Amino acid sequence: MSHCGTCDRWFNTYNGYLQHVNNSPAHQSSSESDWECDACDRSFATENSLHQHCSSAGGHPYCISCKRMFISQHNLMQHMHSKTHSSMACPFCKSPFANASGVIIHLEAGRCSSGFDRHRINEAIRKLDRNNVITKPMIELPGYGGRVETMATDMAWNGFGFECYLCQREFGSLHGLNNHLKSPAHDQEIYRCPKAGCGRNYKLLSALVQHVESESCGLMRFSQVQKHARNGIDNMVGRMITR
Repeated sequence: MSHCGTCDRWFNTYNGYLQHVNNSPAHQSSSESDWECDACDRSFATENSLHQHCSSAGGHPYCISCKRMFISQHNLMQHMHSKTHSSMACPFCKSPFANASGVIIHLEAGRCSSGFDRHRINEAIRKLDRNNVITKPMIELPGYGGRVETMATDMAWNGFGFECYLCQREFGSLHGLNNHLKSPAHDQEIYRCPKAGCGRNYKLLSALVQHVESESCGLMRFSQVQKHARNGIDNMVGRMITR
């Protein structure tokens, strides 16, 4: 249904609403005070009439709460994903973030006072996802829980730099090489999008959540991800698993 705020009337169809706007004296354009829609070049007698039109019309990249038109749906989505419309907080240290993936990145990086890092996140999600809906079954060494840390020594010096034996990338210092080895650069892609036909794989939960937030595969709407995540990351993951 479509609502005319100027007349406080509801219409069963958008076409019925448009006919009302076109024929009602309350919406007739008159003079230099016309308000024009940037998306379809239609004019309206009042700002409220224009707002009602933009809010209801299909294909209009319009933010209803901000009363702002954007040049594309992509720009509108970026705006909707900004801190203007979304605010999340770390459940442990209460640090603010724009979205759910930002909270998870914070935890995976080990920046939270809770002591969480990507390894603890991975372990928790794999225990939650017992049927491997968003995680892949992995072969692990008994007692390691999937957490294996590699450290380089001075023997990694090849005459020009400290070389990673896994990817042959060179670093100017041993510290730089060890930071690289501690990063997820060589982690397994243990996460997968559960949407049928998508098939994308990720090394980090945050990367999977960013994919879902983008709405590119249609698994969940961005607003749904944020809503569920506010009740806990495990609640959001649970919703992804049971869809």
